[in-house]
Amino acid sequence: MMTTRRTARGLGFTLTELLVSMVVLGIVGSALVKMMLSQGRFMDQQEAWRSSRAVARSTINGLYSDVRDVEAVGGVEAAAAGGKDFTLRVPYAFGIMCSTGAGGTTLSLLPVDSTMFAGSGFSGFAWRDANGVYQYVTTGVALNPAGTVANCTAANITTLPSINGSPAGKVVNVTGTVSPVPPVGTIFFLFRRVRYEFKASTSVPGRVGLWRTLLTPNLGEELATPFDTSARVNFYVDNNPTAQSAVPGLLSSIRGFEFRLDGQSERAPRGSAGPKATNLTTSIFFSNRPD
Repeated sequence: MMTTRRTARGLGFTLTELLVSMVVLGIVGSALVKMMLSQGRFMDQQEAWRSSRAVARSTINGLYSDVRDVEAVGGVEAAAAGGKDFTLRVPYAFGIMCSTGAGGTTLSLLPVDSTMFAGSGFSGFAWRDANGVYQYVTTGVALNPAGTVANCTAANITTLPSINGSPAGKVVNVTGTVSPVPPVGTIFFLFRRVRYEFKASTSVPGRVGLWRTLLTPNLGEELATPFDTSARVNFYVDNNPTAQSAVPGLLSSIRGFEFRLDGQSERAPRGSAGPKATNLTTSIFFSNRPD
């Protein structure tokens, strides 16, 4: 009988053992749940940080390609108080003049990316005068991509051909008054009017987005969002190494921009009162400066 009771005892657990096991499992399970929740919050926080950094950084390349080639004198067409709205004349094709007259001006352009050249937004052209200052022509302008090659031939100007599949130069005609008439070989460029604005986002309603608009023919796109309401540009004026927040009275004194691209995450991560923010400040100076 003693042997039988011992054998039966070995087939089960006492109530005390079950209670102890449940308590231990509860403690371990609670710890695991807390660890998983903590890890989830941590990953959510990290994803929010990455999202805010991506917003701030994703706009730099586009801004750089537009702003870098802007002429210091005449390149900034308008700027609004607060540094949240400014318009640039962005060059996209350079060349030299073959001839000009009542019928228009013939230009021999350097090779340029075909997609960039074919894009919309032609707003006018500019030519470099004897003092090295570009004179902008925006009235009565039109671009004919099939230029009069004979005008360049007559002026002994050879347009660069394609080499090993590289882009070739182009001969184009433009209309618009050029006065006084510059000499053959004068540098010209074609430009687009581009407006940048920090304004209400459509992708993330209730937040701020950065918009880029080609003013001819008024085509706008939202480059990135969301930004903090502090996002803006400051202005480098003449040779001052510190950017100022106030729009200078003379736009031709602007030599570059300081961009405050304060990006945000689209939502507040778990455990946070609001979206995460990344404060990124970068400066872009104009490449062609008179001083």
